[in-house]
Amino acid sequence: MKSLNCQMSTGVLARDAALFVVCLLVMVPIVESNTVRDKFAGSQRHGTRPATVLDSIQMTNLAEYDSRVSVEHAPALFSPDGKQFVIVTKKGDIEHNTNNYSLLLFHTGRSLLSSNPELLISLSSSSNRPAILDVKWIDEHTLAFLGENPGELQQVYELDCETRRLAKLTNHPTRVLAYAIHPNEDRFYFLAGRPVSSLFDDRTKQTGIVISNQPLADLIAGESRWSSDRFADLFVKTIHGNEAAVRTQRDLMQDRVWLSPNGRYLIGTSLVVEVPNIWKDYEDPSVQLRTRANPLHGDSPFLRQYVLIDVESGTTKALLNAPLSDRGYSEVIWSSDSNSVVVSGAYLPLNIPDANDRKVRQSKTMIAEIKIPSLEIVPISSKELCSSQCWLRLELSWDLGSGKLLVEPMVYSEALVPDVGSLAFERTPSGWKEVDFPNSARGGSDSKVIVTLEENMNTPPKLFARNFQTGQKVLLLDLNPQFKSLEFGRVQNVAFEATDGHKVSAGLYLPTTYAQGKKYPLVIQTHGWHSERFWIDGPWPSAFAAQALAGKGFLVLQLSEDVSASIMSTPEEAPKEASAYEGAIDYLDRLGMIDRDRVGIIGFSRSGLGVEYALTHSQYHFAAATLAEPSDGGYFFYVAILPSFSWRWPDLEGVNGGSPFTGGMASWLKNSPSFNLTRVTTPVREEAYAPQPLFLAWEWFAGLSRLHKPVELIYTRDGDHVLVKPLDRLTSQQGNVDWFCFWLKSEEDADPAKSEQYARWRQLRELQQKSDKAAF
Repeated sequence: MKSLNCQMSTGVLARDAALFVVCLLVMVPIVESNTVRDKFAGSQRHGTRPATVLDSIQMTNLAEYDSRVSVEHAPALFSPDGKQFVIVTKKGDIEHNTNNYSLLLFHTGRSLLSSNPELLISLSSSSNRPAILDVKWIDEHTLAFLGENPGELQQVYELDCETRRLAKLTNHPTRVLAYAIHPNEDRFYFLAGRPVSSLFDDRTKQTGIVISNQPLADLIAGESRWSSDRFADLFVKTIHGNEAAVRTQRDLMQDRVWLSPNGRYLIGTSLVVEVPNIWKDYEDPSVQLRTRANPLHGDSPFLRQYVLIDVESGTTKALLNAPLSDRGYSEVIWSSDSNSVVVSGAYLPLNIPDANDRKVRQSKTMIAEIKIPSLEIVPISSKELCSSQCWLRLELSWDLGSGKLLVEPMVYSEALVPDVGSLAFERTPSGWKEVDFPNSARGGSDSKVIVTLEENMNTPPKLFARNFQTGQKVLLLDLNPQFKSLEFGRVQNVAFEATDGHKVSAGLYLPTTYAQGKKYPLVIQTHGWHSERFWIDGPWPSAFAAQALAGKGFLVLQLSEDVSASIMSTPEEAPKEASAYEGAIDYLDRLGMIDRDRVGIIGFSRSGLGVEYALTHSQYHFAAATLAEPSDGGYFFYVAILPSFSWRWPDLEGVNGGSPFTGGMASWLKNSPSFNLTRVTTPVREEAYAPQPLFLAWEWFAGLSRLHKPVELIYTRDGDHVLVKPLDRLTSQQGNVDWFCFWLKSEEDADPAKSEQYARWRQLRELQQKSDKAAF
C-alpha cells in the first residue's frame, strides 16, 4: 500500500486518493541558542564510514509497519492460540532492482529466550507493490497473504507453517488487491484490478473520441488507466475451485474488504456519485474542498464512503450516509454473530434532531456500532484522541477472553492528545461504556508476551519481546546489525520562529565530521518530523537523503511544518510555508552553524508549493533546489486536470486567490509561482515519477528553459509518489546528493558513469553564471 503524504496533486490522487495527505507536527519548546551549541558538541558517532544512499535502500525494515506511526505500534501478528507470531521484513536489492520480503515465524514460549526466528518464505517484488502483504492467520497454523515475485501479478497465497506448503489460491488475469477469508468458510472473496483498455478501437480510430472527463494523461497514452487504477471488481472463489464475478450495484474502490463471519455480507468502499448538500456542514477541510467543487461532465468529487454488499443478491447500499475522512484511516470489525459492525475514525450522518450531537458529528470522527441489516447507528465514543494536526488510525480488535472492544491508536505524528492510549469498551444493556484496557489483550490469547519495535532519531529500530507480567525484556531481532560499522550524523530536536512569527519544530542532522564553530552548507528537507523515528532519508525516500547528505558534510534540517486547516487552500498557505524556511536559515545562521550563501532546499509533495513560492517571492537566497512531484499552483497544471479532476479547482483557485476566468487573473499573476519565474535565481532540479505528475513539472521546466535559467527534469515513468523500487530511489536520492554537492560545495563524484551528468550540470552552471551577471 502507498504511504500517506502531503501531496494534493492529481498525479498522486490518480494513483491513490485514499492515501491523500499526511502532515506531521512535533510540539517541542523553543531551544535556546547556547543550549543547542552545547548539545551539538562532540556529537559524532564513530564507525568505519558514513552512511550512504545504498545503506538506506538496503536497510531492513518491517514490511507492514509504517515508519511514521506511533512507537507503541506492536508489529507482531499472533496466531489465534497465541503460541506463535509472525513478522514481515523487507530490504532493497540494488543488483536485481527488487525489494526482498521475508516472512519470519517466532514461537511465543521461546521468544523471551531470544531464540532465532524461522524463515517461512521469501518473495521479491520488482514492482511498486509489496511482495508479501496483508498477512492473516486462517487458523492456528495456516496463513494467507497477498504475494508476488518479479514479473508476476499479485495473487492470494496460503501457507502451512508446519509443513511449509505454499498454495496459490488465485490465478487471476489482473492484480488481486484485497481479500476476505474466514476459517470456517470454503470460499473467499477478493478484489481485482480492472484491465487497462485502449481508448481507440477500429471505430474510434476513424471517428475520434468525444472528450468528457477522460484524464489528459490517458488521452495522450491512448489507454484508460484512470478506471484500472481506481476501481476494482469483486470475485468469489472456493478454496480449491473456480472463481466467479460478484455483481455489485456500485463501483468499488481499490481498498480493503471486510467479510462477515456468516459469509453473507461484505463491506467495501465506493465513490459518492452525488454529494448530499448536508455534507457541506462537515468541518473537515478535505471534505469541504470536495463539496465546494462543481464536477464537470460526470466527473466525481472524489469522496468515499463505506458500502454494505449482500453477496447473495448483489444489493449494495451505503453503510453510513457520511463521507470517509482523508485524515488518517478508518477501520472496520465485525461482531462474531455478524449482527453488527464497529467502525472507527468515521464520520456519522448529520440528519439528526439533537443540535449538540450534530455539532459533535460535524467536527469529529467517531467510533460507532452499526446494526446489520437495519443500519441503526449506536455511537460508542467521540473521545478526542488526536489534535487537529494529528493523523490517526484506530485499530480495532476483540478481546477473546472478555469480549471487550479494543481500540489502539496508531498515530502519524506527535500531536497525540496527552495521556490517551489504548482504549477498551464494553457493551452493556444501556449502551457502550469505556472500561480498563486488559493487559492480557496484548499478544495472543494465551500469550504473556508483548512485541514492540523500539527506535528513536539516533537509535536504529530493533524488535523486543517483553513479559507484561514480570517486565522481563529481551532483544528479539536486531534488524540492521551492519549499522554498527557506519557513521551516522547526530540528530537533535530543534525549534525556532518563522519570519512571520509562528513556531516551527524540526530535526537537525549534523555532519558526521561536525566541528563546533565551523559553518556548513545546509539542505532543508520539507516536510515531516518525528523524534521517535530513525530516519536515514527523512519521512519519505522521494528525493530526501538526510544521512547521506550528512555524510558529505551537510547540515540537514528536516522540518515538521504543517498546513493548518484555516489557511490551507488559501493565498496565505504558501507564504506561511516560505516563512518557515526563512526562519530556519535565520535560526541556524544566528547559531553560527551555516553559510547563508550555501543553502539548498527540497520540496516534496504538498510542500513543493511553499518551496516554489520561496524561490519566486522570498528575498532569501537558495543556492540550489529540488522539486520532487510537488504540489503546484501553476496555470498549466490547473487547465491540464480540468475537467477530469474538477473537484480540485477549489484548491488551485484558493491558493491563487480566485478563478483566472472570472476576475481572478490579477491574483494569479501575483501569487502563482509559475507566473513569476523571472524571479527565480536558483538552479532547479525537478522530478516526476509517473505521467500525471509530469504535468506538475512541465510549466517550470518549460518556463525556466525559455528564460535560459538552469533547470533539469528527471522523469521516471513507472515510479510511485513515495518511491519504492531500489533503482528509482537511487536515481532520486543519489541524484540529489550529487546535485547539492555540485551546487553547494563545487564537488563532483569521480565515478565515470556520472560523467554525462556532470557535463550537463556544468552547462547549467554556465547558464547560472550568465543569469547572475545579467542580474547585475
